[in-house]
Amino acid sequence: MVDDGVSGKKSWPYSQDGRPTQFPLPKDLLETILLGPADDRRVLQDSPLLGDVWAAYALDPGNTQDVLITPHRAATAADVANLIPDGRDIWDATRNTLGLPRPIPREKTFEYDPSTDTRTEELPSAKVAYLQGLVAAELYFDEVLCILVPLTQWWRLPQVRDRIEQLQPRVPQLRELLLSPSSTFVRTDQQSYNDYSSLERYVALAGLIFWIGRLQRPSAPATAPAKAGRQPALPPLPPPLTADQTVALYMPHVDEIIAGMIELYGIVQSNHDRLFAKLRNQDDADAYRDGEQEGFIFQVSLNRKATTALDRSVPSVKGDAAASLFKVKCNKIVWAVIDSGIDRTHPAFDVDDPGLDAAADARTPDSRIIKTFDFTRIREIISSRARDLAPADVAAIANAVGLTDEKVAGYLDEIARDFRDKRPINWAKVEKLITLKNIPEPANPHGTHVAGIIGANGNAFRNAKLREDKLKEAADSQAQGVAAAATTTRPKTKIISYDGMCPDIRLYDFRVLSKSDDNTEFAVISALQYIRYVNERHNFINIHGVNLSLSIPHDVRNFACGRTPVCNECERLVESGVVVVAAAGNRGFQKYETAQGPVENYAAFSITDPGNSESVITVGSTHGNWPHTYGVSFFSSRGPTGDGRLKPDLVAPGERVQSTVKDKQWAPESGTSMAAPHVSGAAAMLLARYDELVGQPRRVKQILCDSATDLGRERSFQGHGMLDVLRALQSI
Repeated sequence: MVDDGVSGKKSWPYSQDGRPTQFPLPKDLLETILLGPADDRRVLQDSPLLGDVWAAYALDPGNTQDVLITPHRAATAADVANLIPDGRDIWDATRNTLGLPRPIPREKTFEYDPSTDTRTEELPSAKVAYLQGLVAAELYFDEVLCILVPLTQWWRLPQVRDRIEQLQPRVPQLRELLLSPSSTFVRTDQQSYNDYSSLERYVALAGLIFWIGRLQRPSAPATAPAKAGRQPALPPLPPPLTADQTVALYMPHVDEIIAGMIELYGIVQSNHDRLFAKLRNQDDADAYRDGEQEGFIFQVSLNRKATTALDRSVPSVKGDAAASLFKVKCNKIVWAVIDSGIDRTHPAFDVDDPGLDAAADARTPDSRIIKTFDFTRIREIISSRARDLAPADVAAIANAVGLTDEKVAGYLDEIARDFRDKRPINWAKVEKLITLKNIPEPANPHGTHVAGIIGANGNAFRNAKLREDKLKEAADSQAQGVAAAATTTRPKTKIISYDGMCPDIRLYDFRVLSKSDDNTEFAVISALQYIRYVNERHNFINIHGVNLSLSIPHDVRNFACGRTPVCNECERLVESGVVVVAAAGNRGFQKYETAQGPVENYAAFSITDPGNSESVITVGSTHGNWPHTYGVSFFSSRGPTGDGRLKPDLVAPGERVQSTVKDKQWAPESGTSMAAPHVSGAAAMLLARYDELVGQPRRVKQILCDSATDLGRERSFQGHGMLDVLRALQSI
């Protein structure tokens, strides 16, 4: 449809009212308005909406985004979470007054009144849920703009409040700012272009996204069928046009965009006053007084997607020699694997009993997987509308945790009541709804593979099968790992039996990655907070360590490096005495699109979260058999961190590592996901051998780093070197 590179009208469908249908904003246009021209981008936006939030709404202005809200120090997460539903009700009434379209329902939802045992239909759920120091909500941009932003500390700053009221004289400059991304726009006053305040940039971009979100949605079939009782998902918008074409779309409406944003300020302020008038009449009005003066919200970020860090091994790090020489037994050490799930039916995780003979193949042995927790549903369980889950969802939870529907409904009702009463998360109640009894197979084999590297038992291989289709390359190249003895595709070739790092260790299975794309930072943080709860409840270290073979890309424009929500939670967990090991990520080799074509190169500063956390042991990948020759894997993320700290901390084998997968099979995988569990196993061996190190994760990290073998590579590639378990044990 695009034919001239400039005319937006020939490039995009229009509605009957003469306006374009909803359209995405290209990245370069977004950054020009928000941060300034590319050749002079020294402006840092200081609004409470972080860069990833702007980018997400710019790509789809009319859809919801899942955001994480950090409360200001004057407020609790429970305070903020309870303000959002009240604010949504007031804003929805304003929508009707202004004749604005209401949100497209994502699902049929009801408000439950326990006093009358009735439900009334209301706004589509925002899936509001809170943890310690963090709130998650799924909101439209107009809700962020008109509910969250007025609750922020930033909104109460005099330079913000007063200058918004005085924007009218700056309308010509705001108009120029919106048109400036076009290459055909001629500026009459260069100084005024470079002199826009961050507030004016906020107003211009927010007004543009708000205006686009009110346009008609382009007609297109939904990409996913509707679930029972729910509306189909909104169809995605087509890819963005160029900056010139996009400006051409909204150029005739610039004055309307600016006027609408200035008018909106008065409406938002009026709604804000109504909200606090309502709060002042409540019994707990004193709890809101500080927040009203200082703000309830510090900042808003995107609830980022978490993915696996997946792109010859135990002998390479001398784990077998260390276990043999020091007679290390890890059966009293417990490690949490936060991943996609562990196949507990795999014989490599059986409790090894040498008294059983080969005739016992049909037995159902005890597993070293102590418990399995489903954190993929944590959001709906602890949300403000937990009691309003559809009967089918309640039944699914009941079946998974081995309770009756009535019991589950009762717990959900109690959790929802705790939410309304602004109580901290009651994990004693929540864990009853996430502890699986009828355990399904994992969403994918990644978690089982990771767990096998930490704790597979090669002596229990008699019920296992090798993935011969996957094994030929690894066997023929003399790959090492935790494979059991079996014939490969090469005749008469055998793979020697290997154990994981700690073949008697006990494991907790924390499932945060599902089969859908709803794997978020919030679920990972929930699991980390629950581990702290478990240890605090027992008054001693019950879960000694955590393995995070996950990758969440870090954007420097959103947070200081190592200070993202998931990194902060890792720091709290380490402070509580738990060893945390994370994959460095697989972004060490990247492909860039330039005007001259694609360019491939190695990428520095590519460590992903939670590996950017200072106290976490961040692990890169190296070749398993010939690490001194081949060095660090090409895909392994490289440091330093964005703020100049050394990362990764060390490297471990991560190429073609043999380990357990689902269906009682074995297969090779590569990635820093495979390197991290080697270090988890090494840390567990240290704790098992020297129990005085339990509760001292920073000391464990220091020992592993100081004893690593130098591969002769740059520190930003290899960290302190390659993991050496034997030397680590000998160094104490």
